[in-house]
Amino acid sequence: MAKGKRRATGSGWRQVAPLIPLALFASAFTVSATDDPAIATASLENGLSGGNPVVVPKQPIAFPANVPVPGVVGHGVDPGEQPTQVVSGLSRNGIPNAALKAYSRAQQVLAQADPTCHLPWTLVAAIGRVESNHGRFGGNSLNSLGVAVPGIFGPRLDGSSGTARISDSDAGSFDGDGAFDRAVGPMQFIPGTWRAMGVDGDGDGVRNPQDIDDAAMSTGVYLCSGKTDLSKASDLNAAVLRYNHSQQYVDLVVSIAKAYAGGSWIAVGNGTAGDDVDEAGDQIDDPTIDAPSDKDLPEAIDIPTPTATATPTPILTDERDGNRPTDRPTATPTATPSSRPTATPTTVRPTTSKPTTAKPTVPTTTTPKPGLTSLTTAVGVIVGTAGSTLAELQKATTYCQSEMAKVTITKPTQTQLQKCVTAYQTGGAKAVDQVIRGLLSALGLLGILGGGILGS
Repeated sequence: MAKGKRRATGSGWRQVAPLIPLALFASAFTVSATDDPAIATASLENGLSGGNPVVVPKQPIAFPANVPVPGVVGHGVDPGEQPTQVVSGLSRNGIPNAALKAYSRAQQVLAQADPTCHLPWTLVAAIGRVESNHGRFGGNSLNSLGVAVPGIFGPRLDGSSGTARISDSDAGSFDGDGAFDRAVGPMQFIPGTWRAMGVDGDGDGVRNPQDIDDAAMSTGVYLCSGKTDLSKASDLNAAVLRYNHSQQYVDLVVSIAKAYAGGSWIAVGNGTAGDDVDEAGDQIDDPTIDAPSDKDLPEAIDIPTPTATATPTPILTDERDGNRPTDRPTATPTATPSSRPTATPTTVRPTTSKPTTAKPTVPTTTTPKPGLTSLTTAVGVIVGTAGSTLAELQKATTYCQSEMAKVTITKPTQTQLQKCVTAYQTGGAKAVDQVIRGLLSALGLLGILGGGILGS
């Protein structure tokens, strides 16, 4: 076994060390921030080459970096592998040295671009672990330039098998698909999102989502966008949830990041996992190893444990009398009756008079307009078109909610949902597309997100 190499043992390796000089990793970069979205977008389009700055937008990036895939928390996690198994196996799995450099560089550059963000390299690394196992998903490995070879591609986002339907946004230039988008690279960016905010993380003049340097730096910019402070639990949860709209994803990423911060990681050769791993720090004198040791990595920033917003638990209501019961009985009965009844009840014979007969009162109801049906939803009452049945109205409402969710409108207003339902019942799916385009245009997302999802 080569000098400096040994198999992983124990619970992990020490990695807390002083910051190395920024010039060693980021001498080609300048950093700044701006409140002007147009300037931010232009700077991000230019990337880092030629002295252009890393710009952290002061508004949070709303469109997701990646989208959830049914049954998969991330392509770097084996199907059926439990979160506890992923975390407990981190020291055996290892982080390729090219990826470690990229994660370290991201923390150091973002520490100057946005010092209030407190981005830890361990969080970027955790996302890399879940999204692609640090660039090794699908038989890939990182070459000497940090590029995933032969290339990492997620599933085709054509709406089948429960996936989101995102029409081609890059003419196939990043994902090789001219009809639909596929997430690309070690950090699994959707091409439309990458085109909008991907940066050149190593200053080579190319923004390549398959390059771990570019992808890791872009992940740092994404997480820090807006007034984000990742040392706060609420900001941390919100930032990672924007990256991938799955709370299960957030929980696993945070668990891995905390384990990495505690020392549960090892450096391995690019593309190597499991056997003949290199302890972080022991490879310094080994000329065949060019990975950052624990003395080269910036000090790990511990992150809080976010508390996800709980899903409200529905309270059953007795519709017969309209009274809402309390969540639970207020108290146990105070005492057992102290003694027997004091006296025998007096027997009272019923009177023989005939009861007064009265006509029953007919309950008053609000008569809906002829031919109209209504449906009560979480946002209010939705009314169908003339002549439609309740089943048809329910179908239209469900379809609209599904299509809106695909473009991240997960909580439409009553007006938005009503407009979409009416469009569906009068003009079908094409009319719904037009309504959603209008909503995205009003939200300023049509050119970035809507154009990719709905097509041209």
